[in-house]
Amino acid sequence: MENIIFILITLCFILLMFTHVYQTNQFFIQLKTAHQEVWNELGQPRWRIHFGDNSFQNAMKYIRSKKFSDLQDPVLESIYKKIKKVEAISMGLAVIIFIISILDIVVEG
Repeated sequence: MENIIFILITLCFILLMFTHVYQTNQFFIQLKTAHQEVWNELGQPRWRIHFGDNSFQNAMKYIRSKKFSDLQDPVLESIYKKIKKVEAISMGLAVIIFIISILDIVVEG
């Protein structure tokens, strides 16, 4: 039974990671279309990460520090809230996966 629960939670976790990628990409697209000057200042961030290119890292810092709030863009705010919700749920699921794994080891060990 634990294996089924573990697999379901892991699949949910993976789905949330794809959701995070999608929402972050939506954030970048909104920056590019509505706030091109900020997008250019951040180095035109996108998911194609190249060695030595800090644009993605800088953009993630920009999102996490919520510097975009000066833009007063409700679309960016909405996407940010979705990203934060996905991160919180993912962290909770990661903790649950860890606890289930430990319990499985202790009970069967």
